[in-house]
Amino acid sequence: CWKAVGPAHKQRFLQYEPPKEREGAAKDSGTNDDTNNDKNDQPSDPFADTEEQTTGALLRHLHRTLLPSPPFANWLALVSGLGAPLGHRGRVRRFRPGHDYTVAHYGVLTRRSVLDATLCFCPGEGKQCTYDEATNELVGSDDDAVWESGDVGGFECYIAADDDDDEENGENGRGGGTKGPDDEYNEDDDTELLSVSASNNTLSLVYRDPGTMRFVKYLSASAPGSRWDVALEYDVQPEDEEEEDGDNVEEDDDDD
Repeated sequence: CWKAVGPAHKQRFLQYEPPKEREGAAKDSGTNDDTNNDKNDQPSDPFADTEEQTTGALLRHLHRTLLPSPPFANWLALVSGLGAPLGHRGRVRRFRPGHDYTVAHYGVLTRRSVLDATLCFCPGEGKQCTYDEATNELVGSDDDAVWESGDVGGFECYIAADDDDDEENGENGRGGGTKGPDDEYNEDDDTELLSVSASNNTLSLVYRDPGTMRFVKYLSASAPGSRWDVALEYDVQPEDEEEEDGDNVEEDDDDD
């Protein structure tokens, strides 16, 4: 029930799909991503197959029941201050050592700001390491230190898209000053905004504006194990609209 996702020049990882959905996908050419309009189908028996299938079914259960639930939406609104999510989409992924990654390209840019919520599982205790200045080493469990060092990849990186690239893309043959969705970001112009290390049983929340790209760094063969995650993208009300709504409320109060 794990399906390879490509194309290789953009991404490579495994995505979990229950058997029924895979049969339906063969008949229907719809998107792989799930939306909040999907029915909450129950996952297959998580103990009826291999360990990989068990993990996928359990993560799928979280994806279908907890993360899109009203209580979780209320919690997101409380901790983020962005209001209740207006919609969501996402997938259950597995990144294998020596195989998988995603690439930053202009096709991942969004038209509106979104809230990324990623629930990650990987080998380790999921505790933040401390830095020992005397030895110049990270102190913590071996696996946690390896992930946090970034040496084996597997971390999710957020970078700013360079507006100057839009003016210089005459060299790619498209012209018009507009990057296409297949155009990859130039690493030489990399402007890193945030890097989120893989950490076991850890939920990360990142507010991403339309000018920000993200990618998961290639997972080295020397990594302690796979990175498993439930990655959701929530539509939220833009900050400028929230400010306008607040101004309207103040104006109404003055009229009274």
